[in-house]
Amino acid sequence: MFLVTDAMAVAGTDLSHFTLNGRTIERRDGHLTLADGTLAGADITLPQAISNMHHHVGLTRAQALAMATRASAKAIGLARDIGHLNPGAPADFVYLSDDLSRVLGGVNTNP
Repeated sequence: MFLVTDAMAVAGTDLSHFTLNGRTIERRDGHLTLADGTLAGADITLPQAISNMHHHVGLTRAQALAMATRASAKAIGLARDIGHLNPGAPADFVYLSDDLSRVLGGVNTNP
């Protein structure tokens, strides 16, 4: 199992709506909808998904983080190149809050 998100522009912000392709997308009850109530996308960031897997599903931090890194890279056939920390491999680091739900900073080490 791996984690992905189809989070849209308002995820991680206080915005209540935005426009996409001329259509207003509204934040309602934890999800994003069109004006008629049709589901339009997720209102969750990847760090929030990691936090949910750890705090609500009961996975260890390592298991939850692997679902967003190693397992996701494997799912798209890139496990040789990304999703791990090995000498010479490209790496993007993010610093997460203690509860894993927010990015506090990051570093790109790609050459």
